[in-house]
Amino acid sequence: MAAIFSWLPGLFVSTISRIISSAKLYFPFNKFNFSRRRQDSLSQKDVSLESGLSTPPVTSEKYPDWQDLDRYQDVLGQLPMLQVYAHILYLFPLPENVPREVVLSDLSMAIASVRKAVPWMGAKVINEGRSEINSGLYKLAECNSALYEIDVRDLSNDETCPPYQDLKNRKAPISMLDSDKFTSVPGFPVRFEDSEKDPSRVLRLNATFIKGGLVIDFLIHHNTADAGGHFGSIKMIAMAMRKEEFPEGLLEHANRDRRNLFPLLGPKEPMLDHSSHIRPPITSAAPLVASDPNAAKYHVIRFSAQKLDMLKDIASKDLDPDVPFISTDDALSALCWKHFTLARAHKFSPQTKSRFARAVDGRAALKISKDYMGDVIHNVSTFLTFEQLTTWSLSRIASHLRKHLNAKNTAYHIRSFATFIANTPDKSTITYGGQFNPEIDVGCSSVRGLGKILFPSFGILGEPEFVRRPKPGVAFPGLLVFFPGSPNGDCDVWVCLPEDEISTLTEKDGEWRNWAEYIG
Repeated sequence: MAAIFSWLPGLFVSTISRIISSAKLYFPFNKFNFSRRRQDSLSQKDVSLESGLSTPPVTSEKYPDWQDLDRYQDVLGQLPMLQVYAHILYLFPLPENVPREVVLSDLSMAIASVRKAVPWMGAKVINEGRSEINSGLYKLAECNSALYEIDVRDLSNDETCPPYQDLKNRKAPISMLDSDKFTSVPGFPVRFEDSEKDPSRVLRLNATFIKGGLVIDFLIHHNTADAGGHFGSIKMIAMAMRKEEFPEGLLEHANRDRRNLFPLLGPKEPMLDHSSHIRPPITSAAPLVASDPNAAKYHVIRFSAQKLDMLKDIASKDLDPDVPFISTDDALSALCWKHFTLARAHKFSPQTKSRFARAVDGRAALKISKDYMGDVIHNVSTFLTFEQLTTWSLSRIASHLRKHLNAKNTAYHIRSFATFIANTPDKSTITYGGQFNPEIDVGCSSVRGLGKILFPSFGILGEPEFVRRPKPGVAFPGLLVFFPGSPNGDCDVWVCLPEDEISTLTEKDGEWRNWAEYIG
């Protein structure tokens, strides 16, 4: 477990940091928590962040309603499958002339400013009323941990940890980013349980020093936010690192009341069919996915901006007349679905049905600002047979995906899905993928379109060179995620596949190799 440092505001932060640095207390697995000695005089609500930051402490004085944690209660975040931490790793080179204590001081002050400006990010997630027949209510509660607390680990002299230059030379393969080294808590699909010793606080940050670099793990509790909220919090931390004030409009959307964000279906509005989301209840004995390290491994595959443009052009030819356009994500999804199926085809009959389960951001359909940070994800599933997937053109598959997305990415579909969740006592029977079969199905999410937004300047650290996820301890075969690979438009695909399928793609599938660069 990472050593925990609770960095104190202003000048005291720098002083403590220098003392710790000189005492050589940067050791993993040891806890240090200076803030707890000052709890009586330094509370969540009265800590002043004016010293060393330009962001004013506006929430308590100007917007007292934002402190009411009940206002952030929603429906879509009630799924037990979301009782996990989402992890995003940012990799930075760190020259020797950049003082560690300054980096840590800036990071701790930045996350404190975000936790204070957006009160739900300074809270923790608890569950009330859980039973054998009811998944209970996920809600926010006050967190006694200090606003400026971050986790720090020094692995710069650890021979088992790769130096930054080695990571850079290999373009940061996921095989080199072990979660045991770069994270302090497990991620999806492993559930995290709140405890007094380790509260399930919404926003966390791990800073791991390696030889020549720094790896920052930005974590957010998934019951409170989707990918838009996750990257929104990272955007705010970067702004605070640059000593910029948070725009008032951004804060208003980040702190928006979620209770009446959109209406559930009324008694005269028919509910749509959401049976494809139903599965056996998630329990400790029956987790979302079984832990079988031999079943599959995670890999990073890059598609250059030039290849993506070419791919979209090819997939846009001979479109279905009912589909006015396809997106780059449509084209890339079609390519992955087709070639994953080709790698699996020898194991199944041509009439086997495969599902492409696509996580969709509902902000546009609901006419909600992109700066809203709550969970508005719903899922659109498209089905084709192995025969169709292996014989249809890329254009036809992409058109089919887009047609289904256009039909279901509507406010009514999201309202219906939310009503379905609200009306189900045991919500552990609901997941985005339902009875997902990792041998034949693909589950996809994408933040590729965020592009340059994911590569901001973090003040003294500058811009990250890589954005990654850590290698999880539990494999989830069939999982596919599109990330921006660079500010210039490259896409790094994060995928979990069995060894025989990834070998077929990288060694025997010439068309796939023409499009994709295997990173590892």
